[in-house]
Formats: sequence, structure tokens, C-alpha cells
Amino acid sequence: MKVAIRLLALAAVAGAGFGLAPSASAAALGSIRGLVKDSRGAPLAGAAIEIVTGAGVGRSKTDKVIKQTSTDREGQFIASDIAPGRYRIKAEASGFTPVELAASVRPNKVTVFDSILLRRTGTISEQTDLNLDPKYASRGSRGTIFHFDGDGADPVSGQTQTLADAISDTHGFVHAFSQFSSGESIDRASFTGTNFAISQMLGSDSTMVITGQAGVGAYAPQRLQALSTTGIGDRHRVSLALGYGRFTLSRGADLSRLGQISISATDTWQIAGPVLVIYGFQLDRFSEGASGTSVLPRVGVAVNATSKTQLSAGLLPGCSTDAQAKMNLESGEVVFPEQTTAVLNGNGGVATDRSYRLQFGGQHTFSEDSAVEVMGFVDTVSGHAVGLMATPIEGGEQAEFLGREQAGHARGMRVVYRHHLSKALDASVGYAFGQGQYLDPAGISNPANLFRDGFFQVVSAKLDASFVSTGTKITTVFRVAPSRAIFAIDPFQGQLTNYDPNLNVLITQELPMLGFLPGQWAAIIDLRNLLDQQASIADDRQELIASRFHRLVRVGVSLRF
Repeated sequence: MKVAIRLLALAAVAGAGFGLAPSASAAALGSIRGLVKDSRGAPLAGAAIEIVTGAGVGRSKTDKVIKQTSTDREGQFIASDIAPGRYRIKAEASGFTPVELAASVRPNKVTVFDSILLRRTGTISEQTDLNLDPKYASRGSRGTIFHFDGDGADPVSGQTQTLADAISDTHGFVHAFSQFSSGESIDRASFTGTNFAISQMLGSDSTMVITGQAGVGAYAPQRLQALSTTGIGDRHRVSLALGYGRFTLSRGADLSRLGQISISATDTWQIAGPVLVIYGFQLDRFSEGASGTSVLPRVGVAVNATSKTQLSAGLLPGCSTDAQAKMNLESGEVVFPEQTTAVLNGNGGVATDRSYRLQFGGQHTFSEDSAVEVMGFVDTVSGHAVGLMATPIEGGEQAEFLGREQAGHARGMRVVYRHHLSKALDASVGYAFGQGQYLDPAGISNPANLFRDGFFQVVSAKLDASFVSTGTKITTVFRVAPSRAIFAIDPFQGQLTNYDPNLNVLITQELPMLGFLPGQWAAIIDLRNLLDQQASIADDRQELIASRFHRLVRVGVSLRF
């Protein structure tokens, strides 16, 4: 009897041990809990949270995301059932700069982060032409894609006072769209296209970014570029870019393609703590359909005069174009330019664009919410073509697409003020003035006199709305000029986008994340030139209109991974 009792007791203890085993195992795990706020201390709802293995700065190929969650309406999150060890927390929200923090998880403990602070990307120190954030060390490369379709970025754009390591993850962006124009235009801009970019870490401090554009349609862009950025020591970051693009040459009803090779090299040299120098070159050469080579220098300097004041000067290749799309990857900002229609110059050939800009000025940050930029510029225009549509006044004949070469000089000044209005709203307003060029009615009969010098003024306003909880972004840009001057180089040089006087609206809506689909998806509606404005001149026979497109609607989807 005693033996039986002992056996039953042992069985009961064993059963209890087996029953408790899962609980003991679960109790050995830990949790991470936190609160995400913006710079004003307000909770951020819908911020994405990742728990990543490894505690070093930047990720290695062996690191893994073990937990994903998001903040609730109160900005709080919790990640449970985490094995003890050292991790990194990555917090990211639309419109804010991602933050990574080290975390140590212990058995049966909750690791608490009382306040994870995210700063807006709309703050002046990150958004402006004189960005000093190490994350955007490669942003200046966007002006090195192709000379004929570059966006005219400042040579000190996005360069950093501290040459930081690149991010090791693979990141990418794909944007598929269809666009439609309301009427005839220089580009006859109706086609279906795709933009893509892939960023990959190649070593401890080297990044490769491959970007491209493709489409179906006579005027769809065809472009591919590889950009490599490498840190050399603590004070140099070298960028090399090689690209090839094909764009449309319009000879009235005759359309043909031109091919162009683009090579650029830039060194960002941190001479001293507050002093940064950028120097390099850009080479463009026709490889198909025409001949000609353009070699232009790229030189710039940026100085932090005080903690809130930055001064800069630069000599850079210059031309103006609208951005078809933009995307911030971890390695920098990628700009996809609108298709540019090449046209014949006055000699019947195709000249390479040798325009360049000298600009100098500075920016002062009043607070995290407001800043002002003042920049003077002198443009030299050579080989820049302006596309024109010749429309008979009395009708009966088809419109003819022409091209005229613009040459000469322009000079002026721009002032841009930015202000963070609220959690969801950011506003910018700009004013530019100086001496530019106009279409001259005498040029209808004598193309040599098509452009004349004159005083210009341009006012531009931009309003950005970002609703984190719904994943909705709306950008509205309004631009007006009392007299419609023709610029070879945009006076705002990409600061407020949109070259022509326009009313433009861009709407981006994040789509629900589905388990069987990778990455982050978004729907995009892009409305351009809603007021349908074009600069024009006319006589009693015909009207010449200088405009790349009438009203344009672009709809599509994007994938970020």
C-alpha cells in the first residue's frame, strides 16, 4: 500500500512538472513596451515598430526582424514573448525620421521606453536644400543622373557635416502609373510607365543604388543608372554614377530617339567640422541619333556659420524639369524626372545642354518649426532647347511642334520660408525675382529674335498635409508669375518644384497591408497644371505656345520594400 501511495505521489509530481513546463518556458521570455511621440510630445498613432536582432549601429545580413507591431491611438505599443538578449527597436512613421534604439530584454521582465521621439522630415534641417542629416549623404547625386533631365539640384544638396555609414538593408521602390493629357502638348503626354529604385549595401561603407524608368508610348522615358557611394576614411565620400537614357526627338510629325550616356563623379570632403567641400564633374555624350559631348564642373562649399545658420555656394550643371516622382530610401532621396522632349537647334542639329548655375546664399533656422532660405543665382544658358507648339490662328491646319535654342544669361534671387503649422500641416512660400527671358512676338517671323531679356517675378506656395492615422498625404503647389518668363533654369531650383505656373495636387494613400503581399503599398493620384496655363505669343497668323503639357492626370500604385 505504501509503495502504491509513493508511486502515485511521484506520478502526481511528474504530471505537475510536465504541466508547469510550458508556463516556466513562457515565463522565461520578456517584453518591450514603449510610447512614441512627436517633437512636441504628442502621441503618434500608427507608427510602425520593428524588433530586430543585434545591437550594433546599422544592420548586418544576419540580423532578422523578430517582431512587428504598431502604436495604438495613444502612441503606445507592446511586443511580447521575446527571448532574452540584446535587440534594436526601429520606430518609423510617415512624415517622420526613423529612429533606432538599443534594447536589452531579460527573463520575466518588461523593458520600458517612456518616450521614443520622432522628428518630422518636414522640419527645416531635413527638408531643405542644405540638409545636414547624414542619412541623406547621397541626395546630391540626384543632379548627376542625366544632364538633359536632371532636376537641377544644388551641389551641396543633402551633403552632411558628418559622413555617416550607409544602411545595410536592401531597400526598393516601384511606381507603376498611367498618365493622360487633356490636349495636344509638346510631349503628347499619354503613356503607361514604371519607375524603380533598388538600394543595396556592398560593404561596410559602400552603397549601390540602381534606378530606372521605362514605359509604353512614343514619349515614355527610357532610363537606367547605377550610382555607387563609398566612404574613404572619415572625411571623404565619393559618388560615381553611370547611366544611359533614350529620349524623344521631335521634328514636327517625325519622331526619333536619341541615346545619351552620362558619367559623373563627386567627392564630398569634410575639411573641418563645420566646413564641407564638394567637387567633381559631369560628362554627357550622345550615343545614338546625334553627336556631341558636354563636360561640366560641379563645385560647392557649405559652412555651418552657427548652429542655426548655414552658408553655401556652388557651381553646377543646370536645367529645369519637373519631378515625375520622388522617393526617400535609407541611402538617400531618389528623383525620377519627367520625360524631356529634345528639339532641333537653330542649325538643324541637336546640341548638348551646357547650361550652368552659380548660386550663393544661406539658410537660417529660427526653430524646429520655421526657417528661411535666401539664395542668389547667375545662370549661363547654352544649348538649351525650348519646345514650342505652333497653332494656326484660323484653324484648318494641324499644330506643328517646333524647337528653338535658348541662349544667354539670367540672374536673380529667391527667398523661401517654411513653417510647420501643426501635427499634420507644413507650409512653404517662395518669391523669386530678377532678369530672365521672355518670348518675343518678333520671333514668330524671325526665330533668331524669339527671346528677349526682361524683369521677372514668381510667387509659389506649397501646403503639405500628412495624416498618420489614415496614411494619407496631400501636397498642393500653386505657382504664379505676373508675366510668364521662360527660364532655362528654375529660379527655385527644385525647392518648390513645378517649373511652369501651375496648380498641382498630389494625393498618396497608403493601402492596407496584406500578409501575402510584400512591402508597403500606396495609391497615387497626381494632378498637374489644373489651370491649364501656358506661356505664349501670337501674331495674326499663328500662336506659339511654350508648354510641355496641358492638364495632366497620373494615377498609379507604388510599392516600397
